[in-house]
Amino acid sequence: MQVVIVTDRNEALHDFAQGLGGDVEWANSTEDVLNRAQTPPWQLVVVDAMTPGMDYKAFVMDLLRVNAMLNTVVITDMSEEDFHEDSEGLGVLCAVPGNPKWDDGAKAMNLLCVLYGMG
Repeated sequence: MQVVIVTDRNEALHDFAQGLGGDVEWANSTEDVLNRAQTPPWQLVVVDAMTPGMDYKAFVMDLLRVNAMLNTVVITDMSEEDFHEDSEGLGVLCAVPGNPKWDDGAKAMNLLCVLYGMG
């Protein structure tokens, strides 16, 4: 599976990215991802809400307008309940902790594989 992670914390998210497996691309610009999202090479967009200045909701809404078929995962320090309330209606596959580990990546990829009927 092809994945893009939108972040400026590449090194801090290395283990998480390894857990995702597949082909991981790094992007530090939401504009770059939005410009390529119409016919993306990815099945998953990981949005790092911990990146300074990142408004994950606005980005996910923009992404939905460009390509509603893209799956998203959000890295956040919100509680599960707060995140569910905050992201309702955005179709986010799941949230992972602000400092995700390898197993968080593996769990997110497993959810995506189940969604695609591969798990």
